[in-house]
Amino acid sequence: MSIYDKLGAKTAGIKARNVEKPAEKAPRSAPGMFLNATQRLDAAEAKVEELESRLKEAEASGTRELPLDQLHEVGGRRRRLTEQQFNELKENLRNNPLVTPITVRKRAEGGFEIVSGNNRVEVFRELGRTSIPAALLESDDDQAEINAFYANLLQPDLPDFEKYLGFRKIIGKHPELTHAQVAEGAGVSRSFVTQLMAFSDLPADAIDILADRPEVLGANAAQDLAGLVKKGRVEQVVRAIARLAAGEIDQARAVREAAVDIIPKAGASKPEPVRIKIGRTTYCAIQRADKVLRIQFQSAEEAESVQEAIREVLERRAMEMK
Repeated sequence: MSIYDKLGAKTAGIKARNVEKPAEKAPRSAPGMFLNATQRLDAAEAKVEELESRLKEAEASGTRELPLDQLHEVGGRRRRLTEQQFNELKENLRNNPLVTPITVRKRAEGGFEIVSGNNRVEVFRELGRTSIPAALLESDDDQAEINAFYANLLQPDLPDFEKYLGFRKIIGKHPELTHAQVAEGAGVSRSFVTQLMAFSDLPADAIDILADRPEVLGANAAQDLAGLVKKGRVEQVVRAIARLAAGEIDQARAVREAAVDIIPKAGASKPEPVRIKIGRTTYCAIQRADKVLRIQFQSAEEAESVQEAIREVLERRAMEMK
């Protein structure tokens, strides 16, 4: 297909606007007509060159189908999904076309590295697909990492801790940047970036816990706990985050527990049950906890049989106490 055919296909269906121009007086002499024709030809050639350049740029940056066996994952770029989230994505792509292409860049050793879209690639592989729509990016290693992070940044289910890790990596590579400059590049507020950086003030043991369970602690609670760390409550903060990760408490409770010294109540030792035996066999076990008396029989049938006798004993006891 010639460049003219390509341009025709690109512009098919686009209506040109009618622009009223004052009529130009056409030259009547032969030299004038030749000069006019030459000027028109030069202008047409320049326009064709411009459109051809735009077409090449569009083709270079456009979406294409890439074989899955040419795609390579870079560690640390894949957004973490729960099993349920991954299965939901899989069922969606099983029944619907991919709306947002993955982004890739060429590798020096051949093939393409995935900048964003690792989960979509994995789903396509599990579905038995052989290729996937992809957009080719031209960027260096540093920009590729930034692009991968920004692609995930505004996902509603991306935990604040993982957002913090992404911003920390950018700041680590560009220490000259202020929080305001980093925020501007990401399209978020400076206060948001500053708040996320509070994770840096948490103890190393707490960071290890969050590396496995990043979803349990948000930026607000992290900032509160970081403030307690600065007050010397390191052990309390680690213990609270461990209980939070175990599902024993929520974030608000974690902050409260880390802020105060909890003295466990001295409880009475749990009494051993009294066992009534028939020979060597236990007939029943009686155990009391404060105001509750619990009797456990070896069978439901025996418990039902004895229930009436126990009721009579208790009624007689009640009559005696009148």
